[in-house]
Amino acid sequence: MAGCNREWFENISAWHDDEVTPEDAARIEAHVASCGPCRRAAEVLGGVRRALVAKADGEVPERLRDRAEAAARNARARRRGPWAITAALAAVAAAAALVVGSPSRGVSAAMADELVSHHVRGFARERPCDFESSDPGAVAGWLEGKLGYAVTVPPVSGARLLGARLCQIGGTRTAALMYESGDKPLTVFVPPPGSGAATAARALAGRSVGCTQGPLGNAICARSVEQPVLAVAEVDAAALAPALFGR
Repeated sequence: MAGCNREWFENISAWHDDEVTPEDAARIEAHVASCGPCRRAAEVLGGVRRALVAKADGEVPERLRDRAEAAARNARARRRGPWAITAALAAVAAAAALVVGSPSRGVSAAMADELVSHHVRGFARERPCDFESSDPGAVAGWLEGKLGYAVTVPPVSGARLLGARLCQIGGTRTAALMYESGDKPLTVFVPPPGSGAATAARALAGRSVGCTQGPLGNAICARSVEQPVLAVAEVDAAALAPALFGR
């Protein structure tokens, strides 16, 4: 078997479906135990399947199943680096959002899908950032020059700033800050003042910080003090909130 690439993704998927020999199962389990991206891929794949079984209302519509499969194929085709397998599985999770439910507090289902989709697509790219830098001042300056509004780059405990990219949330150009925390990607969206995303962030956050569960368990957290922000990560909200906002 090859390294961490499309073949490994297919191996892990077959392993989850009990479609491998005992010998191949032993090799896959040994590799997953020693490889962070593949271990995360196995966790995400297990979470996707558990969520679909637990929350799906009846049979999954064919159009959504096709959408999920196409998203996974596209993500795998674009990437062959350390984020490849997780990106492909997260694409399946984002495509399945309508089946398993969405947040109900502050952030609408449509906006939650947008946030998760931009988070997934950003890290599925070969170079996640439009502007690469670990300097918060340089990243803030680049974003203000591109978007026309000031952006505060928050420190994230235990995470490394990779840079930033541009996206659209609710039809409005929005800053997306990209971080890496261990083997987990994290995106912090900083919407322009007065935008729908900024209003949603304030509604979710309340007086300080608030979190909800996004599609298939993604944590979506918001901060209302200073500049409103929305963050998406593949971790528990109880871990995301203090890391982002110093609580």
